[in-house]
Amino acid sequence: MLDQLIPTLSQARGTPVLDQLIRRKDLTGYLVMFLLSCKVQGLSPDTIRAYRGLVGYFIRFIEQGGVTHPAQVAPDHIRLFLLKQQETCNSISIRTYYRHIKRFFNWLVEERALTVSPMAVIKPPKASKPLIVPFQESSLRRLLFLCDDSTFLGARNKAIILVLTDTGLRLKEIAEIQKSVIDFDRETIKVMGKGAKERVVRIGENTQRAILRYLLRRDDTLPCLWVTEERHLLTKWGIEIMIRKLGKRAEPINVRCSPHMFRHTFATDALENGAAEWEVQSLLGHETLEMTRRYTNTLRSQKAIIGHKKLSPVDNLKLE
Repeated sequence: MLDQLIPTLSQARGTPVLDQLIRRKDLTGYLVMFLLSCKVQGLSPDTIRAYRGLVGYFIRFIEQGGVTHPAQVAPDHIRLFLLKQQETCNSISIRTYYRHIKRFFNWLVEERALTVSPMAVIKPPKASKPLIVPFQESSLRRLLFLCDDSTFLGARNKAIILVLTDTGLRLKEIAEIQKSVIDFDRETIKVMGKGAKERVVRIGENTQRAILRYLLRRDDTLPCLWVTEERHLLTKWGIEIMIRKLGKRAEPINVRCSPHMFRHTFATDALENGAAEWEVQSLLGHETLEMTRRYTNTLRSQKAIIGHKKLSPVDNLKLE
């Protein structure tokens, strides 16, 4: 029932099926109300989809044990679920499950469906923090070499890669750019980030030239910046597929080729070129400095490796 109903909440709102589900006051009914509340708050479709999928999966898991109402959920139910997910998920995914389930139960407390959240006594799982490996310069050059800007697709793909590299935009952010928000006089692009927070990023001269070269090949009136060869909107999935295909053609490259890897590369390069942490935080649209400092740690690790050539204890022994 949950899988069939929730994807079409906007169409189902007010129908007898939805009203009946809400009146049940069980976990599934409360999840539907929670998702409607998220929609009213203006959360993004991607965020609502994540809540629907992850919290819905948790509910189906505990329902197998006969737990169907919020008051029946004990901390051990949640611990068992998270432990089960560790069999197939990495630590970052486990923390995502934790955060989404916690938000759902906090909402139940806010709505007075519960007096205390069962998550209150569960500590957040520790997430591993692997060093972030960006593109090497040779990898970027190889990707750009494959974009023949004498053709429409080549010019478009080259412009996309340069914008991603020059700004560190998220995939969704770059996909939603409209032509009207590009200001060539100020060398900026206005983007809508997570949480409907608007920010402005700068684009360099080479990136501007690539965008203009691509726009000169456009013969349509669509307001969006990126279009397909058939002159339809290029979606974020279309951008991701394009980049992954280029990555396969450009092999060997040092890392997995994905849109987010350009974001990592922008951050580490910006810090290496002297940007302050708060500047990178602002340009990337991070809520806090926590994520930005992961890039700082990566940069420090890289510099430490280079510095080891001078400070190596064994090499300084000058053994024969």
